[in-house]
Parts: sequence; C-alpha cells; structure tokens
Amino acid sequence: MDPNNEIQRSRLLKAIENSTRVLRPFREVRKKLVQDFVGSQYGSTGQDRQDIIMNLMYQTAETYTMSLAANRPRVLVTSQHPDVAWFAHSFQLGINNLIKEIRLESTLRKAVMDAFFTMGIVKVYTADSGLVQLEGEDEWVDPGKPFAENISLDDFCYDTTASEWRKASFVMNKYRISRDKVLNDDAYDKKVAEGLKIVSQYPGWNPDSGEVPIREMLKSETQEAGIEPMVDLMDVWLPKDKLVVTMPVGENAKPLRVVEWEGPESGPFHILSLTCEVPDNIMPVSPAMNLKPLHDLINGLMRKQRRQAQRQKDIPFYQAGHQDDARRIEKASDGEWTRVDNPESVNVMKMGGVDPQNQAFTHSMKDTYDRMAGNLQMMAGLGPQADTLGQDKLIHGAVSKREANMQYRVVDFTSRICRDLGALLWQDQVLEIPQDFESSGIQVKADWNPDVREGDFIDYNFTIEPYSMMYKSPSERMQGITNFITQIGLPMQGMMEQYGGTIDIQEIVDMYSELMDLPRLKEIIKFQEQKQDVPGPTPGEPAKASHTVRESVRRSVPTGGTEQSRSNVMQQVLQGGQPNQQQMAQMGREKANG
Repeated sequence: MDPNNEIQRSRLLKAIENSTRVLRPFREVRKKLVQDFVGSQYGSTGQDRQDIIMNLMYQTAETYTMSLAANRPRVLVTSQHPDVAWFAHSFQLGINNLIKEIRLESTLRKAVMDAFFTMGIVKVYTADSGLVQLEGEDEWVDPGKPFAENISLDDFCYDTTASEWRKASFVMNKYRISRDKVLNDDAYDKKVAEGLKIVSQYPGWNPDSGEVPIREMLKSETQEAGIEPMVDLMDVWLPKDKLVVTMPVGENAKPLRVVEWEGPESGPFHILSLTCEVPDNIMPVSPAMNLKPLHDLINGLMRKQRRQAQRQKDIPFYQAGHQDDARRIEKASDGEWTRVDNPESVNVMKMGGVDPQNQAFTHSMKDTYDRMAGNLQMMAGLGPQADTLGQDKLIHGAVSKREANMQYRVVDFTSRICRDLGALLWQDQVLEIPQDFESSGIQVKADWNPDVREGDFIDYNFTIEPYSMMYKSPSERMQGITNFITQIGLPMQGMMEQYGGTIDIQEIVDMYSELMDLPRLKEIIKFQEQKQDVPGPTPGEPAKASHTVRESVRRSVPTGGTEQSRSNVMQQVLQGGQPNQQQMAQMGREKANG
C-alpha cells in the first residue's frame, strides 16, 4: 500500500481501529490480572477494591520470572564457513557486550512478566545512542544503536483477522514523544509535525470509551500537564511492503515519515507466549487467565474466614437467681478457689468462629492452585513436596517438563531478539564497542567496529547458551562443579596425566570457599606445596611417554599421604562422605624437614 494515498491510508486506519476494539477485552482482562498482582494496598484507582489477603498471583509471577529470565542471556555465535569462523568469536563478544550495555535482561524479565498476564511484546529497532563527531568534520551525527524495548498491550495492536503471526497485514505500537523533538528532527515531515495536537492523557486513551490503561489505573486523576508539550505517535509495520510508517494517533493526517525496513524480514516486533497457541488465533491463553478463578475463590474464602474470626465471641451467662455465683466467678483470679452454689447455673456461650469445613476447603483449593500453576512450591524451591524421595522426584520431573516448555519458548524468543540485534549491529556503519578477551593468560583487544567484519551476516548462527538465563544459587553452581569432577574428572584422571593435566585440589577448595561463603575453609585444609600459577609439567622437565614402566617403592615418610590418597579423600568429601580423623590429619600434615 501507499501510506501517502489518503484512501489507502484511511482503509489502514479503519483496520487498526477495528483490531483495537477487538483487543479491548484482552486489555481489560490484563488490567484485572495486574490489579490482583499488585494487591489491594498498591496505589489508588478511585474505586473500592476487595482485600487480597493471600496474593498467590504475585508469588506465581515472581516464581515464573526468576525461573525463566533471572540472568542476562549469553549468545553463542558460530559459523559453518571455515574462512570466517575465527571472526565468530569477535562477533559474539560484540553482541554480548551490546546486550550488557542495553540491559537486555531487564527487558526480558518484563516480557516474561507480561507473558504471564497475556503476551510479552518486544520491539527491536535502532535507537538514539548519543552524538558522535565524524573525523575531519565539525558536524555532529547520531548514528543510532540497536535497542530492544518492551511494548505494553495497551499501546499495541495487530491485525486480528490473521490466524497466524506471519499472516498479519500490519502491526503497530503507540508512544508518547516530545513535540519539540519531532519538530527539530529532519527525519519527520515539517508540515505534518507543526500540525500535531498536544495531548494530556496517556497514549491512545479515549476517556469516553471507558477503557483506562494500566499506567493510569493507579492514579485518581489524569495528569493534565507535563514538563514539556507531548504528542502521541504510532509506528505501523507493513510486512508485505517492508515499510515502517510513523503517523499521529487518532487522525487521518499524512505520515510524518515512511521508512523502508532494512532489518530482519520478521520485522521489529516479537511476541512471547508461555503456553500453547490457541487454534486460529494469535492471542494466547496466559497462565494468569487460568489461575484467576482459583485466586479469586481462595481470597473470597479467606475474607469469609476473616469475617467469621472477627465475629467470634465468648458470652458468659447465668441463670436467674444465681447472681452471687456469677459475681464470684467474675472476680476470681486465674487458679483461685471460688465457692459456687450451683456450677451449672453459670456458663459461657461461644458464638461465631472459623468454620472447619471452610478451612479444609481453602487448603484444598490452595493445593489445587499449586498444581494448576505447575507445582509452584517445587518450582520456587521451597522444599520437598512429597513424603518420599521417589515421589518427590516424580513431582520434580513433572515440574521440569512444564518448566522446560516455558524455557524453550523464552529461549527461542530471546534468540530471535538477539539475532535481530546482531543484524542491526552488523548493518551499523559507525558504532564501535570496546571489548577484549583473555587468551592464554593474555588480554587481547578486539574492539567491534564496521571495518573488522568478515563474510556476510547470513554466515553466522545465533543460539542462546543453555540455562544462562536461569537463576543458580552458589550451592547449585558448586554442585555442577562437583558432578563434573566426580563423574568425569576423577575417572579420566589417568588419561589427563598422560597429557600433563591434573585436577587442582587447591583450586577446588578455593572455589568451594568462595561460592559457599566459607572463608575459614582454607584454614582447615593445608597443602604441602604452594599452588603453581601454571598447571602442568615444570618448564624444562621432559614430557612423560605414553607408556612407562613404573616401580612402586614403599617408604614410611610423613609427607601428608600420597597424591592418590589425598585424591580419594577429596572425592569422598565431594560425594558427601565423612573422612575419618586419620585421613583429615594426613591431608593437613606438613612435609617433614630432612
């Protein structure tokens, strides 16, 4: 289509309006889900909200986010072409440094949070990066830099007539920008920019429609004034024409700018779903949508039990004519003997109190919620959830499968974003990223700049390092090291020795001490020799042959035990065993002088 053609542009705006109306129920649902997430004590909406006593929605969202996007992703770049394979490492460093610079991990965590409620949306584009002076010129130029930004569903719209994402005829997002910035940017049409209306409400909010975006629901009144005049614009991505059209929101005016999209064919927008796709629909069923009825039921029961507990009271009473018995009982202290003429004439009536059946039903619903959320307690690492280890493993296995499905979706989503960032980084003709890496103990400078590129962008493959985004506690990291040593390192120690390799026990102790925050551990285990900076054979020492004849000599020398014995003791410790006192004494014994 031609965005400058008024008839075609009007048809596009009508399609955007219709799709916006279709997505309205999903925005309303999302708002209710977010209200449950923030609880009843967060902000003010100007309307009464029921108390959320047990905020299971918050706990679930937090657990999902920490399980799926806790850390910064690490990108692996490879190539099947030998002539450019060496440059893949430099390209990898450049992308990972860019990811660190733009704080992509924060963007991904927000996307996972959004996907928990409805869908996560990230826009990858070239953003302002500051002014750079070109060599030999007095002029300042802004080349831009690749960037990834979260897009709220309140500001997002796509072709709802499409049954698949790749079939959408348009995708757009609204945003607010300074009017002065638009007027001073030569990329925008000056005449159209001068006619832009200054706005006071948030983007796309029509008060007459009754639809209030999430960012506004926490305020009692609309902010009528800001620091500077603002205008509302929208970027419309047209996949068939490979165009990005910037237009004012709510009016059929000429585009401010029309740009040919030179990025990846998939376009600037990426969506994330944590569940299976709905047939013939782009909008997914989110985890929060399925959990909300249970969340409401449990909190309704908790509020009911609170009322029951508040109504509970004890009422003492006495039969007529037995006032003296009642008076003596009232004045008696705890444990004091008191004369009562007729004990049956005085009693206490209990009224109200929490209904045991309601309590039992509430506990049952909490267990149901936990299962619906994917065994949330197990996912959150709150301890065993079964009576036996075998049952616990079965539950953990089920959790792993469900969590693995969500992890796959998040990793695939992240891979697409990182590939697009890499494509924009590759196309940039000015941007430089300082970087270096260590090789054989030497720091090698390998700054990213346009002049060092090798081959074409399609020559490189992008993957996300497995589990790099997952949160790992120090104990989990140490367990991984332990498993490697006990399952691979020690069984292959003989083979490693043939190539001059050894397992550095002192380094293991140091790592364990640091990861487990046990600094005094180094004082417990003593070593007869100082750790060498460079492992392997001593320089000048002749290399050992692959096949040697060895002679065992038995001598009673207090050397702290043989290497094999020390290795056996360390293996026993790593596997959870408890060495005896004699073994520990051998580990700590210093070599005798002479």
